[in-house]
Amino acid sequence: MDKMFLPLGNGIGLFDNDKLCVSIIDQNGDKKVGGKMVKPIKKFWLLPIIRGYTFFIRGILLYISVFILQSSLDTRKEEDKNKSYKQAKKLDFASGYIALIASVIIAFLFGFLILGLFPSYLFNKAFEYSTNYYFRSFMIALIRFAIVYIIMVLLRFSSIMNGIYSFNGAGNQFMFGKADTIRSRTYPLNFLNFLINIFIFSLFVVSLVAVNINFIVNFFCNLAIFLFVIPLCYETLRYITYTKYVWLKDIALVTNWLVCMKPNITQEEVLTVAQMEISSYENFETTGKDRISMSALYAEMQTKLRAVEKLEKSDIDWIIATVLRKNRVEIKLVRSVSQKEYREIMRACERRAKGEPLSNIFGFVEFYGLRMDVNKKVLTPRMETEILIEEAIKKIREFELEKVLDLCTGSGAIAIAVAKYTDAKVTAIDISKPALQVAENNAIKNDVKIEFLQCDIFKGLKKSKKYDIIISNPPYIKTSDIEKLDIEVKKYDPRLALDGGNDGLDFYRQITMNARQHLNKKGWLFFEVGQGQAEKVQDMMQENGFEEINIVKDYNKIERIVYGRISK
Repeated sequence: MDKMFLPLGNGIGLFDNDKLCVSIIDQNGDKKVGGKMVKPIKKFWLLPIIRGYTFFIRGILLYISVFILQSSLDTRKEEDKNKSYKQAKKLDFASGYIALIASVIIAFLFGFLILGLFPSYLFNKAFEYSTNYYFRSFMIALIRFAIVYIIMVLLRFSSIMNGIYSFNGAGNQFMFGKADTIRSRTYPLNFLNFLINIFIFSLFVVSLVAVNINFIVNFFCNLAIFLFVIPLCYETLRYITYTKYVWLKDIALVTNWLVCMKPNITQEEVLTVAQMEISSYENFETTGKDRISMSALYAEMQTKLRAVEKLEKSDIDWIIATVLRKNRVEIKLVRSVSQKEYREIMRACERRAKGEPLSNIFGFVEFYGLRMDVNKKVLTPRMETEILIEEAIKKIREFELEKVLDLCTGSGAIAIAVAKYTDAKVTAIDISKPALQVAENNAIKNDVKIEFLQCDIFKGLKKSKKYDIIISNPPYIKTSDIEKLDIEVKKYDPRLALDGGNDGLDFYRQITMNARQHLNKKGWLFFEVGQGQAEKVQDMMQENGFEEINIVKDYNKIERIVYGRISK
């Protein structure tokens, strides 16, 4: 009983680990969220049978809290909260009470006629010659059951209840994740289904027993039946919820489908807001006027990026942190953003959803703890390249290597990271002058001294210049595969930094064949390679006199780094 969800017409309340959170969407389409801590219950109230009453009473009390929280989140003017507000103001105090009493009387008469007299009338018409008491009671109970069920079916297909039933369907995802089938979308022990089962089966049993002594005895007998049905329904639904027998779950759909509908995207977002609020924060903070909660912002960004299969949490964090001018740790303390910040964040999110890389959106990228400016003239540094840096720095420190050469430097990310975190003297080479300009600017901004040279691989280097370690992340995409690349690579990265020839290995051949001439004794050669290229590059290095060759996998278990040292 640690979790419970309580649907509303415009939102949902989630209860989890003594925290109650309410998330709604107002008439302006803004998502509002708030919550409170709930006092935990003692283990005694969770014992079998007793827990059924606990679930029933606690659910009602939580619903009351949910309605109160919902009201506090509605920031509209008082006269806008109810369409009948102006008409209601015209009613005086006495006429208001008269209207309330009239509504109660009408509801009572409707129930008395439809569920009281009408079933008996139908039975007498259909079985006017039958006098068997038990048969009569059973048939009237069935008729009442059928009437209630038909009313519930009509309600399900009416627009009046769409909101609450759809949010009830969203609540099922809170209990055991998103699913697409009807069976998996329905959670038998949801509170609405529990209430309907209590009502229907209490009505059926009361009609079946048909106690008819006097008013007081009838009342207490029917109350006893109602109290008996509560734990019976709870224990039954609880067993069905957790049983491995699928056919039992199918039986539960008889009532469960009445109160569960598939939520739309917006309703799923509202659910996500509440889930994130409960899981991310120890306390609750009601969203202020003209502010967007961080959980609502995350939910909307997730929906937008998931729709185009671009969802990466790191991207969301990066966008928010960049716009707010904070680091990723600091944004965890931020509870809401202004309307202006929200619009700026969502503009960046929409560009990301269209395939534009974050580096192009903001003009820089975080790499190995350093900020690197990038543009369309250079390849955006990837996370996998950080592994190349780590492995190279280990060897530089282990063997106290002094001279480093970075081939195909591009933005200068590799050269700058090595220069920043070691005492080695670094030279960086690239054939592209615009790329070298970007790299030089990045070196200045990161306060490192690097020798930058414009030349094609080793051409232009003095033969007398030798290095202790050569590092390279050269172009390694097959020429024929470039058009098949994702739009964010194909459109925004320079082709010069991608095209590795017919088999993607042209640069590895050229570098491996000439590296020995520019390496000191026992010098090292480090490569980053494409998927499926590691063994071929390893063979090249062996053929050209390298030994102690190692292959290192990246975060996705792909062989990404190949390195070795010359044998003499």
